[in-house]
Amino acid sequence: MYQTREQHRQRPKERPRGAARRDAILRAAIELVGEEGPDALTHRAVAERAGVAVSATTYWFSSKEEIFREAVALAAGEEVERFERLVLELAPRHVAPADWAREVSTALAADVQADPARPIALYEFLLEAARQPSLRDEVARWEEAQLRLAEAGLRAAGSDDPETDAHVVVATITGLILGQLTTPRSDFEQTILRPALERLFTRLAP
Repeated sequence: MYQTREQHRQRPKERPRGAARRDAILRAAIELVGEEGPDALTHRAVAERAGVAVSATTYWFSSKEEIFREAVALAAGEEVERFERLVLELAPRHVAPADWAREVSTALAADVQADPARPIALYEFLLEAARQPSLRDEVARWEEAQLRLAEAGLRAAGSDDPETDAHVVVATITGLILGQLTTPRSDFEQTILRPALERLFTRLAP
């Protein structure tokens, strides 16, 4: 069942200690941006969400802009690693286009269901990178990882232009995920994401 943002917000948190506080602060920042937008990001709000004293946030980060920048780096970096693991798992198997689409849709839908604030935060980071050039390198790494995943699948499936087709796949996924975030459906993966990707992959790599 789709987890609401309110349910996600109410999850119990353990109080972090030592160096784990920095990581907790950044993850709290990602949650805040995903749930309430970049304007909600303050030292006090992040400290409250992370379960640390405000002095901990000012110890690790000199400004809320630095928290935001480091949160972008963390979120984008983890997405890059996740996409690369999926590529390494699927590409050597030479699976059919429909099978590749099924594997990708299952992984993406599970992520959105488990933690909807995170993809919202990533899209917020994309928009903010359009305004702040200092964020663009980290966001670009995330976008490139998505393209590599799609390109690897299309290449394995026999696309005659996997590099171009990858942009079509990523744009489709982005639009479908945004739709799910704004209007959640419990059957999203089975009736929307997977059928759309199966049709797209099989058309692009007949």
